[in-house]
Amino acid sequence: MAENARAFLNVQKRDRSTGKVDPSQVAEEHAYPSEGAGEHGLQTMFEFNPTADDLKWSDESAAAHILGVDASQIAGSGKEFASSIDGDVDPARSEAFAGRRESYACEYRLKRADGAGHWVEERGGWIGSGGNRRLISVIRSIENRKRREEELSYLAVSDELTGLLNRVHLRKSLDECIAKFNAGEATGAYILAGIDDVGAVNADFGFDAADKLIVEVAGRLKSIIGPDDHIGRVAGTKFGIVIADCDKEQLRQTCVRLLNVVRESVIETKGGAVAASICLGAVELPEQADNSNAAMTRAEAALDAAKRIGKSSWSTFTDKTDVVSMRRRNSHMSDVILTALNERRIRLAFQPIVSDLDETPKKFECLIRMSGEDGQNIPAPEFIPAAERLGLVHLLDRRVLELATNTLAICPDIHLNVNISMETVKDFVWAEGYIALLRANQELAKRITVELTETQVIDAIDASIEFVSEIKRLGCSFGIDDFGAGYTSFRNLKAMDIDILKIDGSFVTGVSSSRENQLFVRTLLDLARNFGMKTVAEWVDNEADAMLLKGLGVDFLQGYLLGKPETNPGWLPEGAPNDPPQRLERI
Repeated sequence: MAENARAFLNVQKRDRSTGKVDPSQVAEEHAYPSEGAGEHGLQTMFEFNPTADDLKWSDESAAAHILGVDASQIAGSGKEFASSIDGDVDPARSEAFAGRRESYACEYRLKRADGAGHWVEERGGWIGSGGNRRLISVIRSIENRKRREEELSYLAVSDELTGLLNRVHLRKSLDECIAKFNAGEATGAYILAGIDDVGAVNADFGFDAADKLIVEVAGRLKSIIGPDDHIGRVAGTKFGIVIADCDKEQLRQTCVRLLNVVRESVIETKGGAVAASICLGAVELPEQADNSNAAMTRAEAALDAAKRIGKSSWSTFTDKTDVVSMRRRNSHMSDVILTALNERRIRLAFQPIVSDLDETPKKFECLIRMSGEDGQNIPAPEFIPAAERLGLVHLLDRRVLELATNTLAICPDIHLNVNISMETVKDFVWAEGYIALLRANQELAKRITVELTETQVIDAIDASIEFVSEIKRLGCSFGIDDFGAGYTSFRNLKAMDIDILKIDGSFVTGVSSSRENQLFVRTLLDLARNFGMKTVAEWVDNEADAMLLKGLGVDFLQGYLLGKPETNPGWLPEGAPNDPPQRLERI
């Protein structure tokens, strides 16, 4: 059995016609390294004798675990084993067992004696000839992979925190309802609900309490809507609600019920009791919007109007609301951003990136900060999306790079990571201007890592590849931020020539107590090693997570445990210089 097994494995790893290693099988072996640990990582082999319909297992203990039976009860024949397969048997497997196919590979779910299903992968091939002809097959548990695929399928539709629809799928539901409304089948509404003062809850009670508030409000809102209605989380503290059938009076009643259900009782959190309230912006459909984009935009305007009234208020959209609200917001934020740039009120905050807990930081990520005219910081979520919407984000990207190069010029031992928006990368003129600034400071470029988020890269892969090629030619490194949040393919990873993968913080937070996150991080680390990339774990906020991550092989750590972002760190007490240092002219 052992000799047959070794011969089979040698055949399986090489293409039968060329004798070369099959890259698809190698990729598969490395795609889910975490399958090798625990019960779900078990694998075993069997030898099938077609004459006697006899199965011999290489590891009866592993086979018993996979099948969920005692070792004395494992299948001893091909027919008995086939009966444990849940559903129809793969035709390729059936043909192989009948001797009409030389090799096969399939996945199926086993019916285990304990009542739980279990996914496995089976690969087999025939060896020998005549009376010694045998089918040798490897069975490997892929239960973890299937669970992860199910989780990704769920997250593609649902919001991870609340379980409601995510923004994309709520928009699809809204489009479907509007199509019915436009056909004259009914009238309905789209309502945008925004939680009041979540920032204050964050500050006074902590992020966990804010998350509990969001989840509880989501549940209360869902309890009010009907079976044909839809609700989803469209932003951090905002929920979109599609009412499938209502008139003006029913819309008013629904809004009142939504307001009341949220404030009817306090929400208990670990930090204390929180009194919640919401504001609502409503749009009548199809009268006030005949497509989802218009409905969502006008609901935002109506929500702004409700917030100006005060907490626990609601407002319906009018033409005046839309014009005044959008024009006011755009005009105001445009002035704020441009004035801050002109008055040099854009600053950098530096967050340490270290390879070990006791290391003195020499590598930092540059995070953009903006001060208002009153000296108060304006949160990035308030001005970055507006800058992208108004076409001003290119100016911010350029200013961040200027401040970073100025800092590097006076700090020869520092390495900086800077973020760039996809809007700059996609725009040829602005991308060329960004690259020109790097070219003018090429002696500093080798100490700069430029970062793009994974989801941005996927959206414009061709532009990304060209941009990355240019900056690497100048000596910069390139990193993908929030890796794991999107679906970058192996081909794109190779084409991008990536130096750094920054693992999405949602998989890092609490990794020491989450087996699922550990398995996912292991997978990403193995992927990075195969491509020769370094890894950074973000959002590291406790020592247990840090120690586990280093044990798993993460190259660098970043998070509040290692240091919070500082605009005036000890190694740069005056902050990033607004102007480059004077250069001595050669005589």
